[in-house]
Amino acid sequence: MTSESKNNTESNDFMQTGKIKMEKKKLLLRIDPKLHDELRKWADDDFRSINAQIEFLLKKSVAENRRDSNG
Repeated sequence: MTSESKNNTESNDFMQTGKIKMEKKKLLLRIDPKLHDELRKWADDDFRSINAQIEFLLKKSVAENRRDSNG
């Protein structure tokens, strides 16, 4: 992909969504089936996918940990 076509793709993404898409890293996560079921129920309650729920919880935990460390 040339830099011009990459810029066009980013421009199209920006025009469609109002912001540039962030590239996401992939991560294989193995968790207990019971935990997965609980996360799925929680995600459903919050109208999120399981992936989005896990990302939300990780971001929240990191933010809280930073606050605790700086105090």
